[in-house]
Amino acid sequence: MASFSDPVRYLSGVGHEMARRLAKLEIRTIRDLLFHIPRSYLDRRTVTPIAFLRPNEEASILGTLASVRLERRLRGRRDVAGVVQDGTGALRIVWFNQPFVERLLRPGERYFFSGSVQPFRGLEMHNPEFEPDEEGAEHRNLARVAPVYGLTEGITQRWLRARVADALRSLSATPDPVPPEWRRAQALPGLREALAQVHFPERPEDAEPARRRLALEELLALQVSLQYARARHRGRRAARSLERGAPLAVRFRESLPFTLTRSQQEALAAIERDLDREVPMRRLLLGDVGSGKTVLALAAAVRAGGAGMQTAILAPTTLLAEQHAETAARLLGPAGLRFALLTAATPSKERDRIAAGVSSGETSLVIGTHALLERDLGFGSLGLVVVDEQHRFGVRQRVSLAAKGNGIQDAHLLVLTATPIPRSLAMTLYGDLDLSLLAEKPPGRAPVRTSFVRADGIEMLARVLGEETKRGGSAFVVYPVVEESETLDLKSAAAMAQKLARVGSLAEAGVVLVHGRLKPAERRLAIERFRSGEARILVATTVVEVGLDIPDATLIVIEHPERFGLAQLHQLRGRVGRADRPGRCVLLVGRAIGDVARKRLEIFRRVENGQELAEEDLKLRGPGELLGTSQHGFPEFRAVDPVADLDLIEAARGLAKEVLSKQEIEGDEARLKTWIEAHFAGAERYLESG
Repeated sequence: MASFSDPVRYLSGVGHEMARRLAKLEIRTIRDLLFHIPRSYLDRRTVTPIAFLRPNEEASILGTLASVRLERRLRGRRDVAGVVQDGTGALRIVWFNQPFVERLLRPGERYFFSGSVQPFRGLEMHNPEFEPDEEGAEHRNLARVAPVYGLTEGITQRWLRARVADALRSLSATPDPVPPEWRRAQALPGLREALAQVHFPERPEDAEPARRRLALEELLALQVSLQYARARHRGRRAARSLERGAPLAVRFRESLPFTLTRSQQEALAAIERDLDREVPMRRLLLGDVGSGKTVLALAAAVRAGGAGMQTAILAPTTLLAEQHAETAARLLGPAGLRFALLTAATPSKERDRIAAGVSSGETSLVIGTHALLERDLGFGSLGLVVVDEQHRFGVRQRVSLAAKGNGIQDAHLLVLTATPIPRSLAMTLYGDLDLSLLAEKPPGRAPVRTSFVRADGIEMLARVLGEETKRGGSAFVVYPVVEESETLDLKSAAAMAQKLARVGSLAEAGVVLVHGRLKPAERRLAIERFRSGEARILVATTVVEVGLDIPDATLIVIEHPERFGLAQLHQLRGRVGRADRPGRCVLLVGRAIGDVARKRLEIFRRVENGQELAEEDLKLRGPGELLGTSQHGFPEFRAVDPVADLDLIEAARGLAKEVLSKQEIEGDEARLKTWIEAHFAGAERYLESG
């Protein structure tokens, strides 16, 4: 008998090579295999008589194989062709370049065939799956509802279905971590039944309750571990109260050249209440593009500085870190807070000087990128950590930085994100954090109008840019790549900057180029030329997605917008309309754009609110793609559908509290942690997240 934790290579038919291929699908154990949920199903229960087949449809037939032979084609291709009869007619069946099929078929035998029916010399079925019609046989592929899995090279649907069936047969008795009363309340099956039904349902509608049962277990694993971590850190970890910094924080707020919005005031009040406690703050500040998160982070840093403690602001890109430093330089003067900027590009002598100031405590605020995570950077009295765009960092990265101050006391943690995240996803992704939402933009921010323009070469682009610069505006032009790609038909930022600079009227307006490969000094010079108005056109890659604040920019043109997610497009659109002049976002769309991409872009054109856009993006693409395809901190769900499972997310949060409160071993932290890891697969990744 097999257990969930057994390596998948111990299943029959899985050798070293197939195990390596399965690993590409993140399948390494029996549990991974059984939680590799089908992405769809083929209903093959209905057998269609040959005489009733229709072209361009999937169909299943049952008949006698009259003949089969190998046919040699040009360039060495070898096809297998046969004829099947069922009493209502005959049908030609073809397998293209699959010569091995001939050895598997025997003329005169009856088979189920299922595949695409195509018009060719009448009708014929292409590359059908097949199984012999044997009395009492267990059909996994035909004459039933068949699962369709995500695959990788060298793995077929038929082979993977067989491995799943073997795993289900060999799986030993497995405890169900979801209590029976909770399954009944949600009308969900038990674990064994759910695994069987999600892979091989009797009817298509039987698969959904099974998927939801597995989704509840995944959500429960996450919520139990996050709530454990939250209780552990808040109940057993201490932090320095920053209440002593309140007078300096008041002076900072009074010195601001603008008035905080109502939602900013409410969020800052919640942050300050947390900072004044001797329990580590763990708070997420979720705000749309341009909603004013940075000023609240600086206000918190001033409070920390006034209390004699240091702050670290961790940003995912050098450009964003530099933007934060510029904002700090502009706003921190009245507070007298000493700050430094530290990135991978910081010269070694300058880095040593900054590190000495940070270590001694003389530098109250350090803003930087991953350079802040280096082991040799020590803090004299770290009291607050601010992580911007947390989803670009791992959970353990934020924890390691928060623990840099004092072995006894943790730093307070404030997480910022402008990436549009639906509330349901925020509850799941940041379940260990308290949530503050900035629901409004500062006054004076102009709306941004979005429109499509046909991408008909540089003439169209030059005309759009020329009209904007004549009106006195400044424009971003954004591309998905830096240099020309041989495999993708994408215009590059570097090549387009050169072409635009050769257009007379645009050369006069000034064209500069910004991308991630530029040296910091070159990038700063280009941005400063654009900011000052010396250059009115900035050609860039998505390095400008976050952190670039040019209030006078009025137009952003995005080439190949179908290559970006809606969240990315929303961030890019947020680069304009940041002052009192209306902004425009122009999407240059080619003729070859697909229907799905066109639908997404139409949603983007119509919806300006980040939260509403995030909900739409989640429906279209799912959580992984919404935030970017490789987000270190995002739970690797296999069964959860954040759109359909809102009720399960709430249920899992409540159940997690109940599960933890019922444990007799709750007072023993080590035993409780072991119990969680044993009952909830994958939970160990989040147990230290608080």
